[in-house]
Amino acid sequence: MAYLLEKANGSRCVLEAVKVEPFTQKQFADMIKEAHSRTQDYYLARVQCKSSSEDGKNIYYCYDARQLCKYIFEMVISTEGRKIRIKNFKDPINQEQIHEISFFKLRYDSDTPLRAEYVGNQANFLENNCFRSKIFYQENALDALSVNFQFGPQKKRIPIINKRKIFTVFVMVVVILVIGTLVAMIAEKESSRPPSPFKLPIGKGKSI
Repeated sequence: MAYLLEKANGSRCVLEAVKVEPFTQKQFADMIKEAHSRTQDYYLARVQCKSSSEDGKNIYYCYDARQLCKYIFEMVISTEGRKIRIKNFKDPINQEQIHEISFFKLRYDSDTPLRAEYVGNQANFLENNCFRSKIFYQENALDALSVNFQFGPQKKRIPIINKRKIFTVFVMVVVILVIGTLVAMIAEKESSRPPSPFKLPIGKGKSI
């Protein structure tokens, strides 16, 4: 038994039901059956790496969507708030750079239970909270992902001087300059005044 994963553009691959999922070490068939028994859709993640095989064919790796998202994405908390970002965009098995992550849904009430429905890619996961909620079922994606705090050193606030303070300082400087100028002028005037003549006392009735 195998599941067919196909996108609208024609790229398809086949996933063997007995294949073991790398993160959980459970067979995909068992995980899908467990989700369907709870009347829940099961989500698969298909990874396509940038490097291709020698014959030019694309190589795909399949994972449980929730487990892969915990590995790839993280929640960043900063002064701007909370945001989902890519943490590590490499395949967890071979560590090759990822080209695209495609998400597929296996509906619990589907008439074609072996055919997976394409629902989106990594861009949809980053941008759409509703999409993330479907991947994680009832679990909040913001609580399920790892957290990265990014609070840089706070910048020192430069004291703001208002117009009133500037005007007060300006008036004080002007007053000091005026007083200094007046003192200098008075001192210069006193120094330029000629000295008074020295008179010898002469007694009356006496000749020199």
